[in-house]
Parts: sequence; C-alpha cells; structure tokens
Amino acid sequence: MKVKVKLYGTLSSNVPEYKPSQGIEVEIPDDATVKDLLAYLEISETRGAAVIANGRVLNANDELQNGSSLDVFQSIHGG
Repeated sequence: MKVKVKLYGTLSSNVPEYKPSQGIEVEIPDDATVKDLLAYLEISETRGAAVIANGRVLNANDELQNGSSLDVFQSIHGG
C-alpha cells in the first residue's frame, strides 16, 4: 500500500529525498502498522513521534489504510 507522509521538526533528517513542501509517498506492506511505518522511516521509538491521520492521534499498533495522508510530529520536551 502507499501512504503520504509529512514529517515535522527534525524527523526528516533520516530521509534524504524528503521535500517539506510535498512530503513523501512511501510503499509499505498492506498490513503495516504505525510502528512499521516509523521503522521504515528510521524514526526510533525513543524520539516519541506522534502520528496523526484525519485529526486522530494513532497508536503504535494501529493499522494504516492505503492512500492515507499522515502527519508525523516530533515530541517536544521542556518546561
């Protein structure tokens, strides 16, 4: 399946072909989860990325849908 991904913060640093204005389309297995997508994009769990689809924050084990547009945000820490 193919999904369109927009990365925010420094998350695009591992994706050399990434263009912020366009995002990137990736092809992943049909039964891929959020966790699988992050692994494909080489975004480790320790970076605390939040994946959003249709205004809903997805869990790591949520299955993705073909043709989805996903926003991946970097967690911000501080005080």
